[in-house]
Amino acid sequence: MAVVDCKSINAKIKQGDLAGAYYFYGADIVQVEDMTKKLVRKATDGNEDMALTKYDGKTLKIQELADASELFPMMSPYNCILINDFNGEKCNEEQLKQLLKICENLGEQTVLVFSITGFDVKDGRKSPTPKNKKLIDKISKIGTVCEAVQRTFPEIARSVISAAQKKGCIMGRGAADALVVRCVGNTVQIKSELEKLCMYSDGKEITESMIEELVAASVETTVFALAKSIISCRRLSAMEELDKLYAMRTERTFIVHAVATAFLDIYRACTAWRSSMAVHDMQKDFGYKFDFVVKNAFRDCRSIPIERIRVCILILRDLEQKLNSSAADERILMETALVKMLEIASGRMEYVYD
Repeated sequence: MAVVDCKSINAKIKQGDLAGAYYFYGADIVQVEDMTKKLVRKATDGNEDMALTKYDGKTLKIQELADASELFPMMSPYNCILINDFNGEKCNEEQLKQLLKICENLGEQTVLVFSITGFDVKDGRKSPTPKNKKLIDKISKIGTVCEAVQRTFPEIARSVISAAQKKGCIMGRGAADALVVRCVGNTVQIKSELEKLCMYSDGKEITESMIEELVAASVETTVFALAKSIISCRRLSAMEELDKLYAMRTERTFIVHAVATAFLDIYRACTAWRSSMAVHDMQKDFGYKFDFVVKNAFRDCRSIPIERIRVCILILRDLEQKLNSSAADERILMETALVKMLEIASGRMEYVYD
């Protein structure tokens, strides 16, 4: 059939227009799981306990799959087979060849579903890895492939409001935005936190203050808060955010990298603003998933000269070198660098670098 989007898949499933084979993958794991559940429910007519054959892709035996694909449905409209997290790169060429042959020879009443939520099919690249691509290409010809791409900030916020309503809760756009930002757009975390909020609210409105109180700040949001405290020259707040990061048992390499990334965001925003570029220009040029990261950087960059931002980045560079080459106490080095950055940001200290 074709490679289609999530909306088209859901519409076809609802209509009962099912293909023989499916391959679901992508950055938005929640959408992958949602499509898989809807498809399995439709193919088994809700009788999953009796009519669904499930396999763990990590331990899949090709012959067992071949046997299962030849079964005739007894308790449902289709013989539904679900394979979770099958990685083509883990099998040899002969096994892959046999798998492709099984896919090509599926019976009319068999629905085979590959659902990928536990690893990146693209392995950080722009396209799927070679063996996984062979499987995807085969299924795109005989069935349906869908990549659940990361949704935009407004799309996630709207889905949060809709999900809360389905659970009998009221949630305004402000609260939805706050939850998405708090979870840095991580749809899996958002789903988990929303369930907790709905249980706590017990049908009442979910407010921003409730989110602030109940949803634990992620490492990413804490790092953003740390960078903002430095830019704003709030010493006590900066040290408190650093304490939070250590309380989360965050590795120092991640702390340094994440703070440096936050400052690079601000530096990019500062240069973009000076060049009269808009938020969406910077988001497009550097491939940011969410515009709120860029908007926050645009907001924060205006309170500090670009030269000071540049020096702060250089201090972080030196910190990384010292942490990798010195036997000095890690926490002392971190706090020393933090104090230097605060002094630079406030204009009370001047640093000259080559």
